Amino acid sequence: MSESYSTLQEISRRFDREDLALVAHHPDLCFTINSYELFTHHVFTRVKRQNPDKSITQESCRIVIQSEECEDALHLYPTWKRIEERVDFEATQEIERAIEVLASRECKHIYLLFPRSANFKRHVPIRSPKLDAMGLEYTLKLVPYVIY
Repeated sequence: MSESYSTLQEISRRFDREDLALVAHHPDLCFTINSYELFTHHVFTRVKRQNPDKSITQESCRIVIQSEECEDALHLYPTWKRIEERVDFEATQEIERAIEVLASRECKHIYLLFPRSANFKRHVPIRSPKLDAMGLEYTLKLVPYVIY
């Protein structure tokens, strides 16, 4: 479990609403919430709840879904980056990193998860000339993830 999430859990156990309101208005104190950590935790718990028959683990920056029927695991990379206009252009760095992971043959299937936005509502499959030239079988998708 992430440090920021466990800290928020501990704070919610020890303080009631009035205590938090008092602390929030104190001029010398501030809260820092790691949005990436919270988004990753949200994705992990939701995927685990929706797939009780699969083995789901959270590693440093990815969530791995492994089923008994399929030997190839699906790797989810949650990213707290808002896509405003063009997903293929705004996610260039993430796509390049995913292509490097696929080229190293560490895995075959990667989904890059981003928060859903007005201009990013559908899965976008990505093809790489580099990976195609290597003759690899792979899946690389940009996926909008609903937060509610």
